[in-house]
This record gives sequence, C-alpha cells and structure tokens, in this order.
Amino acid sequence: MNYQQVTTTVKLRGEEVKVHALCTGTVAVKRNFRAKNGIGELAKINILLDKHYTEYMPIWVWVIEHPDGLMIVDTGEISAIGNQNKYLAAESRFMRYFFKHGAKFQVNESDELDRQLASIHLKAEDVKLVVLTHLHLDHTDGLKFFPGAEIMVGDHEYKHPNGNMPTTYPSWFKPNPVLYKKNKADIFGEAFPISSTDDLLYIPTPGHTAGHSSVIFKTDDFDIIFAGDISYNQEQVLEGELAGINADYSKSKQTYKNLMDYASLHKTVYLPTHDGNAGNRLRNKSYLVV
Repeated sequence: MNYQQVTTTVKLRGEEVKVHALCTGTVAVKRNFRAKNGIGELAKINILLDKHYTEYMPIWVWVIEHPDGLMIVDTGEISAIGNQNKYLAAESRFMRYFFKHGAKFQVNESDELDRQLASIHLKAEDVKLVVLTHLHLDHTDGLKFFPGAEIMVGDHEYKHPNGNMPTTYPSWFKPNPVLYKKNKADIFGEAFPISSTDDLLYIPTPGHTAGHSSVIFKTDDFDIIFAGDISYNQEQVLEGELAGINADYSKSKQTYKNLMDYASLHKTVYLPTHDGNAGNRLRNKSYLVV
C-alpha cells in the first residue's frame, strides 16, 4: 500500500501550527512479531517459527513546525536496509539472523526523510530537534540527515537499549540522554519538557523496549501522542493485544492502561509509527475513544 504524506493544522495558543506525517517506506513483520503468541520467552521463539508475514505497514515520521523551531519525532528508514547482509554486516550473528527472519522492508531513496521533507518545502538542515522514542533502526536510520540538530533520547533507553543496531548509527551520534521530571504529566506522572512552554512532553511508555518513550503535544483543542511502538496500531490498545516482540509484557500492559486512562481525561489523537490508519486519524483529528 502507498501511504501518502499528511499535513494538518492545529492551534497552539491561538496560532496555527502545522503537523506532518511523512512515510519513509514500509515494513512487514512476522504475524507473531506484531501479535504475541505464547507465554513468556516462547512468544519470541514463535516469531522465528512463524511462516507468515503481516501486510506492509508504514514507517511514519512526525514533523512539527513548532514556534520553538522545527522538530521531528523519530527519523524513519533508509534504502540501505534493502541490502541487509551488507548494511548489518558488523552486527552480531544472532541479531542479523533474528532481524532477517523477523522483518522485511520496502524503502526507496525517494522515501528517505530528506526527500520527504523537501517534498513539503522543508530542509533537513533546518531541523532543530530530533526526538527519538527508542533506538530501533527503523526509528534511527534517518539520523544521518541531521548532524547539526540536537538529538534527544531517554536516559534509560540510551544506557540499556533492547534490540538496537549500534553499528548503523552515524559516527557522530551523541544524543542528549534525558531524565524525566516528576509530576509533569497527568497519569504518566514523569515527563521531560521538550518545548519552552511545556506543550510538548516526553513521557515514559516502556514495554516495547525498557526505556521506550513517547511525545505528547498539547494543542489548544486536543492532545496528540506520537507513540513510537507502544503498539503497532490503535486496535491493539483497545483490545489489549500485545506485540510479540515487546521486551517487557507487564510494562506494556501498564503503558496501555496509562494511555487509556489519559485518553479518558483528554481528547487524544493516538499515532503509533506503524499504524496504517494513523495518517488519516491525524488528518481527521480522530480521538482514541475509551
């Protein structure tokens, strides 16, 4: 499926702010990768035993033309992933095997983030801040386009990553590992203020990885949660279905609960990275209904 870029306008302190969804290619994963099948570590083994792939899902990057400066959430994928044997040659044999048998990609050079930004008349060099939800390569591979930007990632994610591919990082990659501050967000409690007026908050949403985070954008009329890989789609949260690849299933369950509790208090547009309907929800401002 061809996932088209989406641009919508929100109000922030009465002024219009553009938010963009850019698709940097697609990925298909084993069905047991996306939906947990089995108890405990058996669920991980069942990913490799599974012979069936999901449909190709988008790899969204979120762009905010914020008054503080141009910001992006995650950086998407690049075409080099098409030759996994070469691109991941320096990774461990286990990681290369698991990745090869767990996911497959369709990414052209025209899908890469620098080209996607240019298509909406923005420049990669004008990006002030890159916020990473976690360190999996389909969220970090586009880092190469932003050597001059500040890069933010959670301190725990940076020090204790799960399933990352460090040999794919740019040689200059030295992010700002941030610590959450207490009592900064409803339900989630801790948060790190990204913007000068606290309308952008970096919140803990562990489960997919131990240090996974998400971003809340508090607009005048509703909140947007740029959710990384909390889930692969909104339906999983509504139905309580966990992803098989998650690092910690109990933390994933708690993150789901926190998300639903938050949505019960605030009008919330929920945008996971690989949700085929996320672009439409952003365009239509469709809320997560509890």
